[in-house]
Amino acid sequence: MVLDPLTDNEIPNGNLSATIPAWQAVEKKQRQAANDWWLIAQPDHAALAGDLAANLNSPLFPPLDRNVIRAIALHDAGWAQFDGGERGTGHGLQVVLRDPKLDAQGRPLSFLEMTPEQFLRAWTDSIVQAERAAPIGGVIVSQHFCRLAENRLQSCIDNRQDTNRLHRFAQDEAERREQLREHDPRPPQQVRVLTDVLQFCDLLSLYLCCGAVDAIEFPQKFQGQTIRLKREGEMCRLEPSIFGKGVSLGVTARHYPWLGTVKITVLPFLLS
Repeated sequence: MVLDPLTDNEIPNGNLSATIPAWQAVEKKQRQAANDWWLIAQPDHAALAGDLAANLNSPLFPPLDRNVIRAIALHDAGWAQFDGGERGTGHGLQVVLRDPKLDAQGRPLSFLEMTPEQFLRAWTDSIVQAERAAPIGGVIVSQHFCRLAENRLQSCIDNRQDTNRLHRFAQDEAERREQLREHDPRPPQQVRVLTDVLQFCDLLSLYLCCGAVDAIEFPQKFQGQTIRLKREGEMCRLEPSIFGKGVSLGVTARHYPWLGTVKITVLPFLLS
């Protein structure tokens, strides 16, 4: 689950703060104290990432075919077993909602607080769903999660059992990618760039979903260019511009805690 904590003390303009790494802004929001939240299911966050990919309009980015865009939209589909989530609003969405996991104080847990056993299950199912859509989908989603697994291993925060789980996951996925490349033999450099695009859209979607207002810088570089974002009121302005004349998108969210009924809305985003 992606958490958007509802507080009254946010600075509404990112220009008032120094630029920070994009991931730092997301992590800060996932750990922020609050009494209410908007909850965004991981599959819905991923669908927003796919919408962002579909609207990229910049020579910095490679052309994205429909299979790559579909893979980006499915890259967290495996989290449905924990979060639910589906495109659209209303009764059809409510059928697939999952109650959020809570800590001892009744606070909903974000995706950052899931155990390795849980997130590896979600990662693997996400890869399988992307692979079913197209071989290149399985390749880039697998590569995405293997990068995350490597970062996790480097943090040395897990016990031996979970560390072994992460190593097995990486080994199994390396074998999967070798098999999939027989069906879509794109060169490694192209796969690397497409995975970078996935991770950029993933991180931008997370930033939008969690309600962050900080001016940020993304870790991915495209043709040597760093991309930054700053808030100007309700507008998220990217430098350099990567969405042409701009784009308006949204993501399904529900309010927590709920009193009797589940309040569902679409959070809007304006980007230029």
